[in-house]
Amino acid sequence: MATMTLGTLLDALRPDLVQLAAGDAHVAVGGVELLDGGALEPVVPRCLLLALGLDLSSATAVGAALRLAAETNGALAVKCANGLPGQVIEQARAAGATVVAVNPDIPWSRLYGLVSTLPATRPATGEPVSGLAGGDLFSLANSVAAICGGAVAIMDTDQTIVAYSNLPGQPIDETRRVGILSRRVPDHALPHHLTDELWRSDSVRLIRRDGYHPRLAVVIRAGDTALGSLWAAFPDEDVITDCAAVLAAAAKLAALHLLTIRRHLDADQESRTAALHTALRHPGHADRALPLPGSLLCLDAETETGAGAGDDRPGLLADHRAGLLRAVGLLELDARSLGHEPTICLVKDRMYVLLQAAPRGSVTVSTLAAHFHQRATRLLRTDLLVVRGEPVEEPDGLRQTRDDLDRAISHLRESDARPGSYAARDLHAEIVQQRLFDAVRADPMLRTGLGHVIAAHDLAHGTDYRATLLSYLRNFGDVRAASTELTLHENTVRKRIRRARELFGIALENPTHRLLLELELGANVTYRSSRSRSRSRSRSHSPARRAARPSRERGTPPR
Repeated sequence: MATMTLGTLLDALRPDLVQLAAGDAHVAVGGVELLDGGALEPVVPRCLLLALGLDLSSATAVGAALRLAAETNGALAVKCANGLPGQVIEQARAAGATVVAVNPDIPWSRLYGLVSTLPATRPATGEPVSGLAGGDLFSLANSVAAICGGAVAIMDTDQTIVAYSNLPGQPIDETRRVGILSRRVPDHALPHHLTDELWRSDSVRLIRRDGYHPRLAVVIRAGDTALGSLWAAFPDEDVITDCAAVLAAAAKLAALHLLTIRRHLDADQESRTAALHTALRHPGHADRALPLPGSLLCLDAETETGAGAGDDRPGLLADHRAGLLRAVGLLELDARSLGHEPTICLVKDRMYVLLQAAPRGSVTVSTLAAHFHQRATRLLRTDLLVVRGEPVEEPDGLRQTRDDLDRAISHLRESDARPGSYAARDLHAEIVQQRLFDAVRADPMLRTGLGHVIAAHDLAHGTDYRATLLSYLRNFGDVRAASTELTLHENTVRKRIRRARELFGIALENPTHRLLLELELGANVTYRSSRSRSRSRSRSHSPARRAARPSRERGTPPR
């Protein structure tokens, strides 16, 4: 097993991901293991132990994890936002353990992937590299071509040609010519490029195709992770030399370069995430480097216990956030497999995703949203609402789009809409209504004051004039429809309306007064229900209640 020092490992990663918090940077690291804080078991020596779920406030739990790291000559990785607590540092010194502080925003799965691949790309001590030159990937390709005599090309797992040799007199056929010009593996060569014979093997393979030059190929791996492939084309099989060892050594060097490229891509993605977070929260300060024009999606997950964004019941907010974080990885995987490069961030426990409008070779945003919802429902068992906005041209338009998507999500939750994928344009009327309600709540000059008087009377006397009047107004004065909605007798509704006229001096014959009163009452009801519904979601969204709801076509907005 190849090893590297912890200091070398940390240098290969970025300091905003991981930092040495206590102990010795010269500890040898040969791999990574997940360490469940509730079940500390013997692990492989010389590993970075990722302390999932470790409670840093528990001296007992921290002490056990530190002793395990010290006994196995490894290092312990813990998540902490503002530096390692002093008592943990003291415990680490007492135990003689090395501790690494991890950025809390970095998923454990990502750190696991980075740490598991880096040591695997390092040659073992004393391993020859066959005279291969360092430098960039193009220099490596030329070094391999000069030694083995073939024309070399290096591809990543997206079939993009990231480097190729350019020595004079090299053999070239149509596959190589088209590939270099387009910087991608040609479509006609893909079946041979992706053959199981190659990708399931760790050795150099000979690939033959009628009408094309023979090639030697080897997969570029870091541990169990495939990063790409290296190919060398020859005029014919008779001139192929015994260069398998050279190609295998070159694949290890290429892995280091491809990992560096991936880290740069990760850095670019984190930069876009930070820019999106700023655009969604602080209009006017948005970064114009965001991938626009693009469509913004809002995702709101509801756990099996009924928790959703804005729910303040103890413990359920964490469950809700965990559900969204699980969805992040799945969405990234689905989006990239369908031709998109998503920019994702969490704001107030809702997930927002920016997808560039129709990149080359991608599916539509609506198709991706529907596909992701189906996959998330099946794999994550989460009631997920996905609402997609119209394309946004400028960064400053993202905040308004976010507000509209939030309104749409709130409307869908309050109307007990089925989980699904929705388009904001199909909910335009509801979004406009929510905007009007927000304006009425925010500006006292838009209120007549009747809504407050009616609400105060209901509270003091145990009456329900507000709900009766709102239903009556929403149904355009149709007493029968209002009585059905309120499950009251028609005469009871008539009596309440008549009594409300007398008590509050309501002029229902005036259309302007009716409109203002409906907006004022609706704004108040929306505010009240947003609090009461959050307390009752666990009942209304239970499996039994979901089964009892009238069936509605998935993805169809409630009327």
